[in-house]
Amino acid sequence: MTESLIRRLFQDEVTSIYLTGKGLTNQNWLVESKGDRFMVRIPFQDSEHIVSRMHEKAALDLIIRENLDVETVYFSESTGIKITRYIDDFQTFDQYPGKDKYYRVGRLMRKFHELQVRSGFLFDPVGRLNQYRAQIREPFTPLENQQIYIRFIQRQTEGFTLCHNDWVEGNIGFSSDRDYLIDYEYAGDNHPFFDVTSFLSENQIFDAKARNEFYIAYFSKIPDPQTLDTLFQFEMFHHILWYHWAIMMYQFRNEEIYLKIAQDKAYMYLQGQKK
Repeated sequence: MTESLIRRLFQDEVTSIYLTGKGLTNQNWLVESKGDRFMVRIPFQDSEHIVSRMHEKAALDLIIRENLDVETVYFSESTGIKITRYIDDFQTFDQYPGKDKYYRVGRLMRKFHELQVRSGFLFDPVGRLNQYRAQIREPFTPLENQQIYIRFIQRQTEGFTLCHNDWVEGNIGFSSDRDYLIDYEYAGDNHPFFDVTSFLSENQIFDAKARNEFYIAYFSKIPDPQTLDTLFQFEMFHHILWYHWAIMMYQFRNEEIYLKIAQDKAYMYLQGQKK
């Protein structure tokens, strides 16, 4: 069924189709057509509960001229299907072996935030948390003292700009020509520190040297103690938010990957509580 859909999208001019196995909310296919290669993203049916294609389209329109995403050749706001040109030497953050990877991400994030644009669509972290909680059907173990960090996030109302909000390893890419930030499914206006701590939390970067390399590229210096404390509270909220997301997804799909994510988020939250 999916392969037939892809063939229709390419008007039956397809040489090969390969399911990559990458992505949590989408299937991603490598397709060759007319001598060129493309990545085709096809969302899972329950993805409309998780992301907004309207918000994604608004973000893509804002960054299209900025050499951040890979080249989009097709995007459907109604279905979420997206086709991008394949980059031969593209390596995701986890694949890239260079020692400058943390600095490159900091520089990429700074470039993104320095656009100083707003999409008009708010990424409301606490609203999303409540949305995920409402869709969890079975009992689960709550994280203690959550309200401290939830109230902190609720107080953050200034300095918003377009944020990506999902700096997982697969959304960050490097090639010999430039660096990439892809998949704007969670994009929306937010506090930029949410992106900063998204990268640190999602990629489980605990090493002080690695963090400092990233900070220097993004802030041009090591943050002062007050800023570090603010970042800590953002990071703790990340653990809470994506813990609930993972519990919700595990109950939807019953796939072990989501249970593992929930366990990781709970562990990082508990470690943070000990500081």
